[in-house]
Amino acid sequence: MADQQFQVGIIGASGYAGQVLHALIMQHPCMHAVIPETRNPGDLDDRGREQLRACEVVALALPGEPATQWTDALTELGVAKILDLSDARRRDPTAHYGLPELFGAPPAGTRIVANPGCYPTATLLSLRPLIERELISPTPIAVLGTSGASGAGKGLADHLHFCNLAGNSFPYKVGEHRHVPEIEHHLGGGAAVSFVTQLLPIVRGMIVTSFVAPRVGPERLRDALVERYASHPWVSVLAQPDQGLGLGHVVGTHQALLAVGPVERSGLVPVFSSIDNLMRGAASQALCNLNLWLELAPGLGLPPPLAGSPTGVAPAFSSLGSTAARD
Repeated sequence: MADQQFQVGIIGASGYAGQVLHALIMQHPCMHAVIPETRNPGDLDDRGREQLRACEVVALALPGEPATQWTDALTELGVAKILDLSDARRRDPTAHYGLPELFGAPPAGTRIVANPGCYPTATLLSLRPLIERELISPTPIAVLGTSGASGAGKGLADHLHFCNLAGNSFPYKVGEHRHVPEIEHHLGGGAAVSFVTQLLPIVRGMIVTSFVAPRVGPERLRDALVERYASHPWVSVLAQPDQGLGLGHVVGTHQALLAVGPVERSGLVPVFSSIDNLMRGAASQALCNLNLWLELAPGLGLPPPLAGSPTGVAPAFSSLGSTAARD
């Protein structure tokens, strides 16, 4: 495969997700990154237009409105494939929702792949197989998501200032989080989700805890997840929800770690998921979609999956160093 070379445009390569995607593509044996000199499609010159026309795929690492503007401009240029990392197309029936373990590879003729958000990725991986098999009630579902500050992007805001965030943690966007419609739409089954997020004083990584009403015992819930992901090495289902879910095990990797807790006194069961929001929740998932869309091996250019289920407390962000060593 290494003799195949694909031109992949990245618009928004200066953002956090765009930077990580650019770094991954720079090390990819079959892809070459093309970075236009402008973030505004109206400022494209002839050279920029020709660069983008020559790309097999263009990735948009942008917020929703600019991504929509670029989609229109790229369509006019004749770009055949657009990978959108924003939330602009994630409920669009004409776009492929790019969570391969649950929705498969992008069809060859698809024009737009909508890369899922980080919170939806973590939540859907842990809950959709259980809803599909009617092992849990689709309502009510209460989801608590905790994430590092990189998930908020590079925009300036008081709550992201070091003096306000360091040594602190607090809920944000309570009752108005933009990921709720995406999560409910792709969970299916009439799911209704109560969703609260909390910002952690760290850069990257997230843990999502979903409290669900089970129709079977927690052991059967775990077995269902193990069965669903048996052929997917970048999703690990832990035997117990303990320190193995720690962010130090997933930051810098494409891995998703899932676990199911015991029945609580209320009758609810906690279902856990931890990922790197910039990798599995954005850039490495985008690269996996690119591989599949271009008919390459899905893991090409990605850090290898974990050799076994992690246990114990990992040193903080140890996986960043181990990923670099593997590369």
